[in-house]
Amino acid sequence: MEAKRISDKLWVVKLSPGEDILEGLAVFAGEKGVGGFVNGIGAVKEPELGYFDLAEKSYKKKKFDGEFELLSLSGNISFSDNEPLVHVHAVLGRNDFSTIGGHLFSAEVSVTAEIVIIPWGMNELSRTKDQETGLKLWKLCD
Repeated sequence: MEAKRISDKLWVVKLSPGEDILEGLAVFAGEKGVGGFVNGIGAVKEPELGYFDLAEKSYKKKKFDGEFELLSLSGNISFSDNEPLVHVHAVLGRNDFSTIGGHLFSAEVSVTAEIVIIPWGMNELSRTKDQETGLKLWKLCD
């Protein structure tokens, strides 16, 4: 992973082949103490996507074989108990030009991942467990 602070309001992160996107972003956030909005593009392989089934209060996950264009990576990094929590969704392009998408659980970079982070501080936005869903959601009120 390579990271560069462009300004007070912008970081760029480049992940290399073999790195996992979520793990790389978590390492970046932990090392720099930075959360923020995340956007990116690139290429990945063997991604695992999912969606949240509200009735069952659990994620349904599916692993996809092969290589994909990372057409859109969008989400955020916040903190829960001082640990980075990366929450991103992805739209992936197949070699037949069809797409798949969902909550990203894992994806290994196959060529590169070029990610832009619009930062907020480590303690600016945190997450706590929501009693209704069981998910760690943003805590906006004290």
